[in-house]
This record gives sequence, structure tokens and C-alpha cells, in this order.
Amino acid sequence: MKPRHAASIMLVSWSLIMPPLSQDRQLVENAPLSQWQTMDSFDTAAACRSALAKLTAVVAGNVVHSVIEKRVLLGKCLAADDPRLHSDDFEVH
Repeated sequence: MKPRHAASIMLVSWSLIMPPLSQDRQLVENAPLSQWQTMDSFDTAAACRSALAKLTAVVAGNVVHSVIEKRVLLGKCLAADDPRLHSDDFEVH
């Protein structure tokens, strides 16, 4: 691998994203990934998945899911340069 390729790989960060809430904050909106909100950024995919797993474990034990719990359960980890984050042309899932 050439050094410039290694450097470009190192620059990829990972984003923990969640779907937006409705204006009254009562519903999780069905929106393209480009409209999802970045909750946190991580240096590695593993760190992002770990943070999402911790959040999911907290909310998954509840029988009645609030809108925030539903939002967390829909959360995703994507590379910050994933094209779906920058275009409304991609599917939500």
C-alpha cells in the first residue's frame, strides 16, 4: 500500500447518526440518511458500534418505547464520507 493510501484510510472517521424527530419531537421521522443527525464521531467503526451498542442496551430493556428510545434503536454507524450522508437520492435503510 502506498503511503498516501494509508493516510487517506486513517482520515476516515465514523459517525453515529440517528433519524430526525418531528418538529413537536413526538415522532421519529422517516428521512433520507442525509437528513439524519450526527450524535457523535469516532476514529474507528468498532468504537462507533460499541457506543451504539451501549445506547441500544440501555433502551432495549424498556417495554414501552418512547420516541427517544425508538430513535436510538434506529441509530446507525456510517463512515463520515458515506455518499448516503450527502444525498437525498438514497434510501433510508
